[in-house]
Amino acid sequence: MGRAKQIVSRIARHSSAQRIPRRPATPVGGFGAHVRRFANVGRRLGLLTEDRRSVSILATGLLLGAGILASVLGARAVAHSDSAKARLSFNLASAEIASTLKLAIQQEEGLVISASAYVASNPHVTPAEFDRWAASVRALQRYPELQDLGLIVLVPARRLDAFKARMLADPILPASRQPPESRGAFDVVPQGTRRYYCFAAAGIVRSAVATLPPGMDYCAVEPSLIAARDSGQSSYLPFAEGSITTLAVQTPVYAGGVVPATVAARRDTFVGWLGESLVPKVVLRAALEGHPHVAVRFHYHAGRSDAMFSSRVAPAGAQSATIDLHNGWTVQSFAAASASGMLSDRNALTLLLGGTILSLLVAVLVFVLATGRTRALSLVREKTSELSYQAMHDNLTGLPNRALVITRAEEMLAQGCISAAFFVDVDCFKEINDVLGHAAGDELLKVVAKRLGGVVRDHDIVGRLGGDEFVVLLDSSSGEPRPDRVAERLVNALRRPVSLANGKVAAMSASVGIAVGSRRTVDQLLRDADLALYAAKAAGKDRYMLYEAGMGVNQVASVLDAGAMSDTQGTPAA
Repeated sequence: MGRAKQIVSRIARHSSAQRIPRRPATPVGGFGAHVRRFANVGRRLGLLTEDRRSVSILATGLLLGAGILASVLGARAVAHSDSAKARLSFNLASAEIASTLKLAIQQEEGLVISASAYVASNPHVTPAEFDRWAASVRALQRYPELQDLGLIVLVPARRLDAFKARMLADPILPASRQPPESRGAFDVVPQGTRRYYCFAAAGIVRSAVATLPPGMDYCAVEPSLIAARDSGQSSYLPFAEGSITTLAVQTPVYAGGVVPATVAARRDTFVGWLGESLVPKVVLRAALEGHPHVAVRFHYHAGRSDAMFSSRVAPAGAQSATIDLHNGWTVQSFAAASASGMLSDRNALTLLLGGTILSLLVAVLVFVLATGRTRALSLVREKTSELSYQAMHDNLTGLPNRALVITRAEEMLAQGCISAAFFVDVDCFKEINDVLGHAAGDELLKVVAKRLGGVVRDHDIVGRLGGDEFVVLLDSSSGEPRPDRVAERLVNALRRPVSLANGKVAAMSASVGIAVGSRRTVDQLLRDADLALYAAKAAGKDRYMLYEAGMGVNQVASVLDAGAMSDTQGTPAA
């Protein structure tokens, strides 16, 4: 029955209150000393002359000089602040514009990736099939800057006639949308005999302005296409389509959709180039929406590709910001420089002209009093918050302590959202503490706290009652997990060895007692979980036990005594 008394004493500790020592208040001083010092200075000035009129003039002059100086300094500060705000606003606008342009590029790259995948899986796609695919992804509707999108293939000279016949039989565009001079014909542009040609084999166009002759040899116009095929890199080049300046993007496509590792493999698996023509003015117009006073230069440079587009004219002496999008593109923004002088800043000029000696003195006094009171209140709030946290949390693990656990448990019990309570006790913690030292024991408790928090959900409660005793409260407000599964995860998490800072590895296990269901009081709930914990200890530790009705103190004590007797009989004599 001796152990039964220990259990009753231990359970009684659940309702005990902790006394938090009060920290002496820190006096807020300094202001009175400054006032007295200022008064002493005033008295010394009064003793310098016997003529009250001279003293008044001197004091008035000092106050006037101080007022003028304060006005100048204040106006200067306001001018500097307004200039800094204007610069910050410009930088934020530049960042927003760059972000919009980067998003537009990423969207275009998404279209290229989608089209490349389609062409790689359909290397012999016909114009009609490509047109149906483009309609299915709504390419022209979703990308207003897109002028045309198509597949360019490499045609050897020996296959030129066959390709001509195929394109005349199944043209990319109907005759009504073809340039008048090339309807019903397929003439190589520019003329000449070459070993190979690069022709458009399928595609879509937005307007007739963007329509090029069907026999356009793109490799003759832009020899870098062959280099792009061998390198596997996309190229960006400015291109004039009628009166519109566009950005031509050519992306090599290979069978299988993957760029081969070698040049030879790239040539063997090459399908063609996916070419698209964009109108940067459309993209820039969308990016500059809401920024009417900002001009932009959009520049791309990578390898042999170099293209630059601009929108609006930068004013003389403009401030600028350059943002690298880290994908070859650079965005440079321009806006009129903000005024930085007092006389050119309206707010600073208003402050300079409107300040008077009386208003400045009142403003200074109010500022000192206001900031002093604010600092005092802030200090009080900070110290109060610190004391409140220390009173409700364990200093070692940072977990809620006994007082906070009981408070939260009472709140959850009143709301009817306690699913289960778990009593967790580290097995043989005293032996670990004695062998490895208190520092290792503290480190072990921190690991236990972290592992317990990693098992349960964020809205569940994990607290430390003291020593090696922890409590877990399951919140049923957002679902009720099975307590036995949670307990099994707790036992498994605490079964893993712990690597200590001193290089040693400590084996660890824990016993868990579970009390499921609602109780009239928190003490009853924690008492039942504690009784179940002792039953788990008696059953061999490193396990969990669910509280059952009728499991009383005397019953658990008898189980403990039986376990102790069994351990004594099974231990060899020294």
